[in-house]
Amino acid sequence: MAGEADRLAWFRDARFGMFIHWGPYAVHGRCVWAKYRERMTHAEYVDHAKQFTAERYDPSEWVRLAKAAGMKYMVLCTRQHPGYSMFDSRLSDFTAARGAPGRDLVAEYVEACRSAGMRIGFYYSLLDWRYKAYFDGPQEDPEGWAQYLEYVHGQVRELMSNYGVIDLLWYDGRWPHAASDWRADELNRMVRSLQPDILINDRAGESGDFGTPEQRV
Repeated sequence: MAGEADRLAWFRDARFGMFIHWGPYAVHGRCVWAKYRERMTHAEYVDHAKQFTAERYDPSEWVRLAKAAGMKYMVLCTRQHPGYSMFDSRLSDFTAARGAPGRDLVAEYVEACRSAGMRIGFYYSLLDWRYKAYFDGPQEDPEGWAQYLEYVHGQVRELMSNYGVIDLLWYDGRWPHAASDWRADELNRMVRSLQPDILINDRAGESGDFGTPEQRV
């Protein structure tokens, strides 16, 4: 495991990367928040997901464009707030591998990045709008919350275990719960045990290796 300064050196030098928000919400031509803001039911969102075939998905072309622009790393959304996993997860049936694409889209992204020498990042949303326990929280539903955390921590473990070396992990969706509710310290220790040199952001409530301000600087 490299020292902190060594681990951060490449990121400080890189400065420029590509962040890819992409998933079934692309089918209806609006952002990921459309499900929440327009109060779509899960069944309605599943209908969108059935149309999400990823037929023209070409991560090698994304990587080529990123490199041509001078980018040094990429971050792909592996699971956004609506709960659709772009990877093959044993903890969910709502995935690209078991859905219309019929394959692991994260694996293809990783292969494209690695083949081109591009640093690899994963975005992962801690929240999943499909789970009532997320909205109730650990105070109102401690049993449901414990089961929800098992799912979240388990998926992060899959992402850190199944794709070789990952350079960057970008959490999202902690609100309104505290870092202690998410057992963020335990989660990050698990991540670092599997990926010793990974950089982790601050959105699980821990300080992390780098900050990610949004709507403020």
